[in-house]
Parts: sequence; structure tokens; C-alpha cells
Amino acid sequence: MARIYATPTDYTGHAEEAFEGDTDKLTKRLRSASIEVDRLTRLAIFDTDAEGVPTDVKVIEAFVEATCAIVEYWGITDDVTGAESHAGAVKIGSVSLGTTSSASGDDSELDKLKRRIGEKCFTILENAGLRSSTIVHY
Repeated sequence: MARIYATPTDYTGHAEEAFEGDTDKLTKRLRSASIEVDRLTRLAIFDTDAEGVPTDVKVIEAFVEATCAIVEYWGITDDVTGAESHAGAVKIGSVSLGTTSSASGDDSELDKLKRRIGEKCFTILENAGLRSSTIVHY
């Protein structure tokens, strides 16, 4: 069962803008974002309890902040599933919508992930020593 690293109260304390939706929807998004945090930190070394939950206060806070950052980004992009971030540009004649890059199909997996969940969570985890900005494989 997936862990949830942040609560709706945590989100209210960390996010710039209030969540648009009910508490159940926010809790589901926090759960999905927690899965992403687990993915991003699965190679990190930190102390845990018997269930694998971090025990260090600084690590716990980084997990909370990163989780909230992802949910906040999804609120801005309105793309929780990531479907739109991988769609690329739509072209009709000489008009292109969706990206300004002509090489977006050449993006690395890391670039695609950052476009899907935002860069702020990466910075939070890097600053906490839970990720290296040089790691490119998941």
C-alpha cells in the first residue's frame, strides 16, 4: 500500500494557492504525488522505521514539501495523469500549439518527468541530499 507523505493541512501550509477541490480529491492527489516521491528517492539512503517510512525530521519535511510541490504543480497544469505533458505539439498548417521547441520529441526521460511533475520537487529533494542533480536514470 502506498504511503501518503503529506496531509491536506500540510498542503495548505506549503502551497502558494489554495487547492481547488474537496479534501477527498486533495488526499488522492497527495497519495499519487507520494508515489512519485517514492520513485524519485528509491535510490536515496536515509534512516527508516520498520515500514520503510523516513525517521529523520529533515527527510520527513523534504518528503512533505516535495509531495505538496507536485500537487501544486498539477493544480497549475491540470494534468495529474501526465497525458498532456507527453502529447507534444499539435500542428494545423503553420500554427503549432503545445510547445515552442521543435525538438520536444528528443526530450530525455528526466525532462519528460520534470514536465509532468514540475521541477520544484526535484530541487527540494536535491537540497535535502535525497537526489543528485546528475542522476539521469530511474
